[in-house]
Amino acid sequence: MIIIWSTSFRKDYKKLSSEKKKLVQNSLKIFATNPFNPSLENHSLSGKLKGHFAIKAGYDLRIIYRQKKGYFVIIVVAVGKHDDVY
Repeated sequence: MIIIWSTSFRKDYKKLSSEKKKLVQNSLKIFATNPFNPSLENHSLSGKLKGHFAIKAGYDLRIIYRQKKGYFVIIVVAVGKHDDVY
């Protein structure tokens, strides 16, 4: 699996505290080995984010991603509080 950090994800990530950055890094490591690990609560999104998915990186911290068709390439597009990224 290849995980690509989009420009928007990088901007969101830079704004996080060091504690939240560690949570994101840990969740992405788990995701890379097992995308459906129950701790991630991986799920598809609807509405304006249809075609995207979300994983949990902490109590109120979510990582939004999408997959490239035909490849197992994950593009993380946003990270932040639940209400901020949805």
